[in-house]
Amino acid sequence: MNEKNILENIKLTNFLLENLTTAVFLVDKELKVRKVNSAYKELFAKSENEVLNKLCGNSIGCSFAEESNKLCGTTKECAQCTIRGCVNKGFKDINEIQNTYITRKFYIEGKPLMKYFRIKTKYVHYENEDMAIIAIDDVTELEEEKNKIKDMAQRDYLTNLYNRRYLYEMGDMMFQNALRGNMNIIVVMIDIDFFKKINDNYGHGAGDFILKTISDVFKENLRKADIISRYGGEEFCIVMNVKEKRDGVIIMEKIREIVEKQSFIYEGKKIDVTISVGVSLEIEETFEECIKIADKLLYEAKEKGRNRVIAE
Repeated sequence: MNEKNILENIKLTNFLLENLTTAVFLVDKELKVRKVNSAYKELFAKSENEVLNKLCGNSIGCSFAEESNKLCGTTKECAQCTIRGCVNKGFKDINEIQNTYITRKFYIEGKPLMKYFRIKTKYVHYENEDMAIIAIDDVTELEEEKNKIKDMAQRDYLTNLYNRRYLYEMGDMMFQNALRGNMNIIVVMIDIDFFKKINDNYGHGAGDFILKTISDVFKENLRKADIISRYGGEEFCIVMNVKEKRDGVIIMEKIREIVEKQSFIYEGKKIDVTISVGVSLEIEETFEECIKIADKLLYEAKEKGRNRVIAE
């Protein structure tokens, strides 16, 4: 029995569709939904009557259609929709299975949910009509778990700041954009003053507490777009995208003052903490050279008495 004959056997087709865990639906050449299976109804929380003869994007709650309150295929984003592209390509090349993968918001039960879908489409002849069968596997949980693992690999275990590997990877990308004139960046090196004395006088638990607390100060006073990393030990490196380069110096001066004035209480004991900061304002030949300049300025700040910001 060939593929065409199988699909023309309605009872067999229904049996196959209803016993799949993959969400499956059929659309005609206008991309209107003609049939759905149980997995589809469960994934998109809709009954068959709610979606029959509706356009593909509207039936699955695609954000392109939902957020503009327009019909599927009429928004500017629809021209780039890989689902539509695969279906249309499938009608032209009836022997090939089309594959795509999308990450997009879908409105399910009225709630916007970010979904990761793996999609296959194939031309079929069903009930004497040319149609496309669309199979959707929801791999959102798997992708979110992969992203968590990837994020953990990019972060310092103690402070939850980015680690040095991520700093060099993403910092160099920002540096390359700055070279092309697409953004202004500054590179900042920070060191906690007399950190060894804190460990010696109050114990390593106190040192860890100081590292985590100061990291929180950075996160609270800088933007998510800034790369905030623990460079090693008590040193931190920050790459900031700024409108005016002197704005970054003002921000770092503000953070220095916050640290100086903050009460660090560990096991009932108050610990005075300050930081020294070096800020590289100019674009050097390489990202690594920008870090070296910032580090040189940091040590200049220490030599001049610590608890200060030096920029150049």
